[in-house]
Amino acid sequence: MPLFDPKPKTSRKDFYNREKELELFRKSIEKSPLTLVLGLRRYGKTSLILTGLNESTKPYVFIDCRLLPQGMLSIADLLELFENAFNDFIRRHHRIRYRLLKILEGIKGIRIHGISIMINPRKTSFNSIADILTAINDLGEEIILVIDEAQELRRLARYRMDSILAYAYDNLRNVRIILSGSQIGLLYRFLRINDPQAPLYGRAYIEIKLEPLSREQSRDFLVRGFKEQGVEVSNDIVDYITNRVDGVIGWLTYIGYELSLKRQVSKELIDEILVKAALLAKEELENYLKPRIQAHKRYITILEAVGTLGEASWKTIYTYLEARLGRVPKPVFNELLRNLVDAGFLVKKNIGTYIIADPILEYAIRNRLIGLR
Repeated sequence: MPLFDPKPKTSRKDFYNREKELELFRKSIEKSPLTLVLGLRRYGKTSLILTGLNESTKPYVFIDCRLLPQGMLSIADLLELFENAFNDFIRRHHRIRYRLLKILEGIKGIRIHGISIMINPRKTSFNSIADILTAINDLGEEIILVIDEAQELRRLARYRMDSILAYAYDNLRNVRIILSGSQIGLLYRFLRINDPQAPLYGRAYIEIKLEPLSREQSRDFLVRGFKEQGVEVSNDIVDYITNRVDGVIGWLTYIGYELSLKRQVSKELIDEILVKAALLAKEELENYLKPRIQAHKRYITILEAVGTLGEASWKTIYTYLEARLGRVPKPVFNELLRNLVDAGFLVKKNIGTYIIADPILEYAIRNRLIGLR
């Protein structure tokens, strides 16, 4: 089921309405050492990257930071992620496999086992990551390094991964770097591109930002997807879904996939699926709040204020928070708001008001699936 396939898309024919972004991505990996692919959760960043990479035919290493454990990260966590990503790279690229293995076996702490590598964290260090990236540079052809959800690397204890990225940018001419992030503010914080003291300061890069689909595009996506599955839907049903998802292609896909499996469509079934989706959104929020135990109630109350009202000003949210939890210093409140915006749970509009970024998270709040403990 191409359009409603819940897995990331890998070809243009299955990737809906991103021609402009795909063309910019293609040009970027040809010319720019660094590309940022930005967009909130379920906006199609991974699909854009994989589709663009498959069209380019350039070899690529794909590092998925969503696989990292929760909490602060150790060097061992990072090395394990690199080990898995490079073994996947080695399996996929037969032509350069043995040349790369030959180079990697010269790095302390790396052992070659058949056609895979094993990294011993006790015999390696943070600088070993630079050695591994240098190895792919020394293959003598352009290699693309993709780090998906790169803001997660900010959790690396005692080390700054942006220094390694700056090293690769400046010295590894055959390595093109692509960083994606759904928590856009946190990615900017991690990279510190505008900080004169930061390693990446002053480096040129290309930014590709994905936006939600328009209402017309959302309807068209659903109509095409259901047609592919041979499922008949009325305009009323298409509008019912569109009104609740607000152009987020990941949620449109999720609902279309679930309904296609059932081979029937009704508002009652859609409501059931919306509750399932809301529980997923709730889990993502709880994962973010898990290490923020002391501020948990304040974060939830802020989201309740915005989600209940649909759109709220700074003053309205602050008043709502203090009415329920007592006095909160304004600098603390500002930091809480900033964190929720940077993590992609809130969006600050130009007029100074805030909205919930994810319509399904807003649905969860309004239906009291999310609340104070």
